[in-house]
Amino acid sequence: MSEVTDHHTVSLSEQAAEWVVRLSDSQISTAQQADFEAWLAQDIRHREAYEQISRLWQSVTPQRRRKHRPAGLLASIVLVLIGIYCLPLSTWLADERTATGEIRQVALPDGSTITLDSDSAADVVFDTHARRIILHRGRIFAAVVPDAAEQGAHHRPFIIENRDGTAQALGTRYIVEQTGDHSRVSVVESSVNVTSRDRPDQSITVYSGQSIRFDSEQIHGQEPIPPAAASWVQSRLVYRNAPLSQVIDDLARYRTGFLRISGAAAQLRFTGVLPADDPDTALKILQHALPIGIDRYTRVLIWINLQT
Repeated sequence: MSEVTDHHTVSLSEQAAEWVVRLSDSQISTAQQADFEAWLAQDIRHREAYEQISRLWQSVTPQRRRKHRPAGLLASIVLVLIGIYCLPLSTWLADERTATGEIRQVALPDGSTITLDSDSAADVVFDTHARRIILHRGRIFAAVVPDAAEQGAHHRPFIIENRDGTAQALGTRYIVEQTGDHSRVSVVESSVNVTSRDRPDQSITVYSGQSIRFDSEQIHGQEPIPPAAASWVQSRLVYRNAPLSQVIDDLARYRTGFLRISGAAAQLRFTGVLPADDPDTALKILQHALPIGIDRYTRVLIWINLQT
């Protein structure tokens, strides 16, 4: 499935989810019903998406409880379900996967280890030619040892491959992260060779203490990594004068639902250590350290604002 198709599928699912929420309201107007029928008529895929999301919604939310829920909560629940439903098959079938909030280390056949961050998925493909990790989702930390199968001139390179390209270890420890529109390699120790997937002529060596952002077509400039860039491997998030927006983005990785922050609160700065494996406790630490208010709309949606 192409990247364009993936984006279209998510957008269509979101439209269908919005209609599921609207139609769950018994007070829907005649005009809204007409709009819904017109939306269905636009494309046969609209009806298919609506029926799929509706079945998913019906299976987890009984009617007698659903009719008493506020529309905002219904929308949040449906969007969470979409996030689960729209994961690609490669993620579900990956050799190694972590759930939201889970951080797990995996020992590899050669003695190396990889650590998968929350909500990550990867395949491990070792053969006589290469030691290859295929990252389908999320973030991974690799601690690489010399190839035990090395004989004479034969050497199996250690490569982390993903949607945007490859990151081949020239040393020991590094992080590869895949986000919605790009990937990032951060080198903790030694160096890594990064190559874009569609431009194999574009390759660069990234050295210890540096990171680089890249996509399938180009490699962007290098920048220094934070001193504790790999602290999440030990379930800790370490910050030094970091914007609160970055901190909240990081915490969102470790909990199900939605963390949202106002523009005013996002400008605050934080220095300290937070537990990655307990985001609710982390939020309490932030509330004690900074002048912020935290409004909880059930466990699904949390709004962070500047306290006045």
